[in-house]
Amino acid sequence: MSSQVEHPAGGYKKLFETVEELATPITTHVTGRIPVWLRGSLLRCGPGLFEVGSEPFYHLFDGQALLHKFEIKEGHVTYYRRFIRTDCYVRAITEKRIVITEFGTYAYPDPCKNIFSRFFTYFQGVEVTDNALVNVYPVGEDFYACTETNFLTKINPDNLETLKKVDISKIVSVNGVTAHPHIENDGTVYNIGNCFGKNFSIAYNIVRIPPLQADRKDPMTKCEVVVQFPCSDRFKPSYVHSFGLTPNYLVFVETPVKINLLKFLSSWSLWGANYMDCFESNESMGMLF
Repeated sequence: MSSQVEHPAGGYKKLFETVEELATPITTHVTGRIPVWLRGSLLRCGPGLFEVGSEPFYHLFDGQALLHKFEIKEGHVTYYRRFIRTDCYVRAITEKRIVITEFGTYAYPDPCKNIFSRFFTYFQGVEVTDNALVNVYPVGEDFYACTETNFLTKINPDNLETLKKVDISKIVSVNGVTAHPHIENDGTVYNIGNCFGKNFSIAYNIVRIPPLQADRKDPMTKCEVVVQFPCSDRFKPSYVHSFGLTPNYLVFVETPVKINLLKFLSSWSLWGANYMDCFESNESMGMLF
């Protein structure tokens, strides 16, 4: 006679469960007591949809972005959630299949296209995901949900409505930025991203978004590069997750976790790679500060 024992880490499966949006905020159960003077909202985002039709997403970072809001008022807390209407989400729901490749899930060509249409689609370039499931942060008076690509999604913090997509690469010279910026007390936002320049030169650019100023213009339009770090490997930039910021210094660490650009730009289209397939380790490199 045999018996099965659930592994202590078996609860991880809960992370991959698809949930539905809420039509209206719901009242939560509070254990203990929340001070009546505490008032405000906590915004978070993460994956919330793990399959489209019969096609599953294979990685935690691939689930479609779900925005969460906890509102605290007079000792009570309400909870609300809505999916962010990114292009990858809307197109997936409309076409009932995964349309844009995610970190660990490859999007196969549209089966309705003939072989010639698929062939030309392969060479139209990499379609980058805008699945803003990692973080939410303020810029001026606005709030943006983000992932680690060049797309930010402006959201309404009151009703969690998706307002617009912003391509930061059209404003400043970066091909993507991290989801973990630093925000100073006056509202200045610092972030870092890869930059692919002329003759395949690669660098890491620190970008600065100023706080809202007297002219009331969108601070995002005033984003600028303030410093550049050269890449130690011409064809393989390091994956950049974050950086350090002190009152006087920017601290950048170039790690041995590399992105193979040749694979990213060619094999991606030809043999069906995803983002994760383009990562590799340079074990002899060490760390550069």
